[in-house]
Amino acid sequence: MASGGSGCPSDGVRRDPLAFAYYAPSPSAYSTPEPMTTPHAFQIEDFIGAPNGEGEQYFASRHFADMAAIDDHHYWHLHRRTVILDTLDDYVRRGARLVEVGCGVGTVATYLNQHGHRVDYADVHREALAIAAERARTRLPAQDEPRRFLRLDVTQHPLPAAYEGALLLDVLEHLPNDLEVLEALTNQLRRQVPGAIVLFTVPAFQFLWSPWDDLNDHRRRYTRSSATELATRAGLTVLRSTYFFFPLFFAASAVKATRSVAKRIRPGTQASRMSELVETKSPPLLNAAMLRVLELERKWLRQRDLPAGTSLLCVARVPS
Repeated sequence: MASGGSGCPSDGVRRDPLAFAYYAPSPSAYSTPEPMTTPHAFQIEDFIGAPNGEGEQYFASRHFADMAAIDDHHYWHLHRRTVILDTLDDYVRRGARLVEVGCGVGTVATYLNQHGHRVDYADVHREALAIAAERARTRLPAQDEPRRFLRLDVTQHPLPAAYEGALLLDVLEHLPNDLEVLEALTNQLRRQVPGAIVLFTVPAFQFLWSPWDDLNDHRRRYTRSSATELATRAGLTVLRSTYFFFPLFFAASAVKATRSVAKRIRPGTQASRMSELVETKSPPLLNAAMLRVLELERKWLRQRDLPAGTSLLCVARVPS
């Protein structure tokens, strides 16, 4: 993909060295529902137009390499994506047009696409979308309708298409004003696709705050009542709200107590990388054991809710 000194080849598409291609819509596209040009497969459509570094106030881009290494094998990520798939299957028809806002390296969106859903990718970080596009290219079969990779800031830019559902998976806890963003998203979906579904996951219980939250730039953790209130105030009708990762609730409480004692005895420095935290450790035997335990939780969640957990899932509908 050679190009001239301006960085734009004769076809008019700017090539992004971080991805297969980088598509910049015209300025008018920032306020209109559709870009003026349909991008090719695995192109990043940029609605921000700024260089790398945007979005650092929400999540540090230096963590994406660790995320990509952890997401594919750690029991936490494997279980979470199956719970999300099961929940989507209960509320959204296969083939409905969905978007994951704040998709990161795209592991969940690609998993859902592999299982019959139609999910586009959206994130403020170009670095994350580049990894997501590369992984999707190697993992997804050729499709009649390629998925879109949208670089946008959900706090500033509307979604560029009419979607029947939006996923915000561990995103709201990063935002300065979660209500404002969720309300704006709800209003847009109401205008475009009344009855659309919004599914979000968030970390649960403020008293479980840990170095993991600090390193991930979290601003808050939620309870079922606070998440339900948030969705309701945003104009959504809550269909289901449940905790999950019930077994980890007790483990996390024990780890927090241990850390508190250790910190008083021997103050240490804060971790600078995800790989330094105990939460990211998953030796094969532990991983296999936890997946067996969490499979029981998955079966439970197919029929009923859980009273506690380290994460919370909420499904809501946009009123007609």
